[in-house]
Amino acid sequence: MDYIFKLFTIVFVFCNTAESLVAQNDTINDISAFIYLDSFVVVASKAGFNTTEFIDMVREDESFLEAFHNLRFTSYTSTNDFIYYNNKGKEKAQYMDTIYQRVEDNCRTMSFIETDDSGNYFKRRKDRDYNYFTSVMHDRLFYTHQRTCADPNPEIINNGASRIARYIYELKKLVFKPGEPADVPFIGDKTSIFTDPMRQYYDFKISNEKFNNKLLCYAFEVKVKPEFEDKNKVVIKHLKTYFDKATFQVVGRDYQLQYTAGLYQFDVNISIELTKINSNYYPKIITYDGYWNVPIKKKETSIFTLKFFNFETSAP
Repeated sequence: MDYIFKLFTIVFVFCNTAESLVAQNDTINDISAFIYLDSFVVVASKAGFNTTEFIDMVREDESFLEAFHNLRFTSYTSTNDFIYYNNKGKEKAQYMDTIYQRVEDNCRTMSFIETDDSGNYFKRRKDRDYNYFTSVMHDRLFYTHQRTCADPNPEIINNGASRIARYIYELKKLVFKPGEPADVPFIGDKTSIFTDPMRQYYDFKISNEKFNNKLLCYAFEVKVKPEFEDKNKVVIKHLKTYFDKATFQVVGRDYQLQYTAGLYQFDVNISIELTKINSNYYPKIITYDGYWNVPIKKKETSIFTLKFFNFETSAP
């Protein structure tokens, strides 16, 4: 069962992501030399925009880490909508809820405002025993079923931690540093997209774009080269991050993760949008559309949308 948890850190929890390049300056310099700049960014570059410094800033960014960590210290409302499909594309399970999280003295509790489900979403509804591993991991990441107190500082795993705690920690490491190798058999180094030799399979681009047709941003895009599209050389097919031009704050990210070989098959598209409340950033919308299939576990094809709103308190 170990590899199932590890694989799921690739195909699901990339939905809570912050981006990091590799730490070696020579690698960063090598990447920056091959980045395509659109005409607007070329002009910005001539006016003092430094591509290498920009990539350095991307590498060191912890915006998504902070945004998701802030959820632990903030009262908010969220909606969670899931649909699962069978092999013929027919809906076989549906679930939606609205939850309210209340935070007091760094401790949080959660209540269900409304819920609705159909099909075989639950094995046992009373115990919230899920039929789908995607929903199991969603529960572990976003729900709390008892009063839970958290350290304002990001957690550090220790050698004595439980197996589940270690998996969750590995999950979070991959979420916030997707350029690092993943501890998944047969996949491992394929997630190290910014390192040599993996970067040879990608095109890198910085362009001037509007995020959601509203906010002026620099868009940093990593996309597999056309000649490698149909080969299992990579896992991350597309990764695009939007930086607010005024602040260089990360405000959104899109992914496509795909792999089909041997025991593992998955193809998912994920989009994440952040929002700023006072001086703090929080997740606003997470969308997921795709499937994954591993041994022992049943294939899961699903779409889900998570929305966060009505933030009431400030994070530490």
